[in-house]
Amino acid sequence: MNPKNNNLLSINALKFTQWLDLWDGFEYSTTPPDRKPKPSMFVFSMNASTLRSYSDVYKRERSSDDVEGIQRKRDEKRTKRIQEFVQYGYPYGDLKENQRTLDKVTLRKPGWLPTAIVVNILEPGDQRKGKQASQNLTAQVVEGSGHCEILLPDLSRFSHDDVRPFEVIDGQHRLWAFEEEMDGQYELPVVAFHGLDIAWQAYLFWSINVSPKRINPSHAFDLYPLLRNQTWLEQTGDLTVYREARAQEITEWLYKHPDSAWKNRINMLGESGAGRVSQAAFVRSLTAAFFGTGRGKAGRHGLFQAAIPGQDEPLSWTRSQQVALVLEFWRLMQIAIGDLSNEEWVAAFSGSEPARDAFDDRSSMLNQDMGVRAAHAVVNDVLYRSIENWSLSEWMSEEFDETDTTEEDVSRSLVTLRNQKFYSKFRDLTTELVRFDWRSLDGPGVRENRDLELVRRAYRGSGGYTLLTNDIMQKLAEAKSQAIAGVASEISADGK
Repeated sequence: MNPKNNNLLSINALKFTQWLDLWDGFEYSTTPPDRKPKPSMFVFSMNASTLRSYSDVYKRERSSDDVEGIQRKRDEKRTKRIQEFVQYGYPYGDLKENQRTLDKVTLRKPGWLPTAIVVNILEPGDQRKGKQASQNLTAQVVEGSGHCEILLPDLSRFSHDDVRPFEVIDGQHRLWAFEEEMDGQYELPVVAFHGLDIAWQAYLFWSINVSPKRINPSHAFDLYPLLRNQTWLEQTGDLTVYREARAQEITEWLYKHPDSAWKNRINMLGESGAGRVSQAAFVRSLTAAFFGTGRGKAGRHGLFQAAIPGQDEPLSWTRSQQVALVLEFWRLMQIAIGDLSNEEWVAAFSGSEPARDAFDDRSSMLNQDMGVRAAHAVVNDVLYRSIENWSLSEWMSEEFDETDTTEEDVSRSLVTLRNQKFYSKFRDLTTELVRFDWRSLDGPGVRENRDLELVRRAYRGSGGYTLLTNDIMQKLAEAKSQAIAGVASEISADGK
C-alpha cells in the first residue's frame, strides 16, 4: 500500500481467475442486477482501519422499496466481541471485565483474523441506495504485466453521503471492529471482485455462509490431538462440549454398528421400555471415563483425552479408533460371558440362554447405568495405566481427514485393532472382568445369599459407584493374567 503523488492511494494486488468454459453456456442478463460476472478477481492486503474507511455495507431492508442490499443489520455486540478478540485473543477476549483478574492474564493470545474480507469494487455509475458512484471517487484498477495496481482517491475528498469505492460482501463484523485505530500494524487479506452485480453478491454471500458443510467443533479437536487437553479450553467450557459431543457419537455407533453388542439396545430417546440403559447414561459414562481430563484431586485420566504420562499430548487416535475400541470392548465382554458360562453368576441365569441373559437381562448390572459406568471406568483406568507397557500408541490410523466417521472407517479400525500387539491383553482384560459377579440386587439368587445381598445393597447407597468400581479393580488384582493383575494392583494401591 503506497501513497501516490497525485493524492491516490496505491495498492499492489494479484489478479487471479476462477472461470470454467462450461460457465460461458449459463444464462446471464445483459442488464443489472445479474449481468455476467467478470472471470477474474483480485487479492491484496490492506490496513484494517483504512480498508474500513474506504468501505460501506448496504443493509437489506424488506420494508423499503429499495432492497438491493444483502447484509443483515450489523450486530454491535458481535463487532465489539471481535474487537476484544483482536486485542486479547481467545479466551481472554471473551471474559467480562470483572473476570479479567491477574491470574487470567496468561490467557491472552494474539487475535489473528487470517480469513479474507470479500468486497466488490464499484464502477462509476453503480447505484447504491439511491446514490451513484462518481467517476472521481471510485477505485481505478490498473492491470500491468505480472501485477495489478488499485488506485484509491484520498479519503479527505469523501463527504458523508458519497458512495465508497468498496462494498463489503462478507466480513462486515470483522471489518467494523476496526472503527478506531489500534496501535501497531494490522492488515487484513482482501479478495475483491470488480463490478459484481448485487444478485451475484447475494449468491456469493450464501455460498460462503450457508452452502458449505460446516465442520462440527468437536471434529476439529480430533484433527489436532494437542487441543484435547488445553487448560484454557476447560476454563471456557468448550472442552466439555467437545467431550460430550465425542461421547455422544460413540454412543450412536454403539447403537447402530452391525458388530456392536449394543445394537438397537440403547434407549436413545428416553422412551419407556425402549432399552434398559439410556443414551444420556452412556454419554455421561463415556465422558467421565474415556474423556476424563485428569485434573483435580480425583480427576480420572481419560484414555482419549488426557496427556500420555510424561508427554504433552494424548494418544493421537482418530474418532473411528476411539469408537472401535469401545465397540470391541463390549463385543469381547459378550463373547467372554459365553465362554465362561460355567461361572456361578452366569449360570445363575437359568433361562434357555444363561450367557445371553447374563449380559442383557434387566437384573444384570452390565445392563444397568451403574454397571456400564463402572465397566467403562475400570477398562479406561487399566488401559491408560498401560499405555506405555502395552504400546497402545503403536496403533496408528491411515486416516487424515476425519470430518465424518463412516461405518467403513469404524469397521476398518476394528480390523486393525484386532491386529495390534496389545489386543491379546485387551481380550484378557474382558475375560477377567467377566469373572466378577455382575448380578444386581434383583439378580437370580442374590437375596438368597445374605453377604451378597448386603454388598449389592451397598452398591445402591451413597458412594455405591465408587465401591463397585473398587471391588471390580480388586477382583482384577486377583487375575490369572499377571499383566492384568499387576496393573490393577497398582491402581488399587494408588486409590484411583
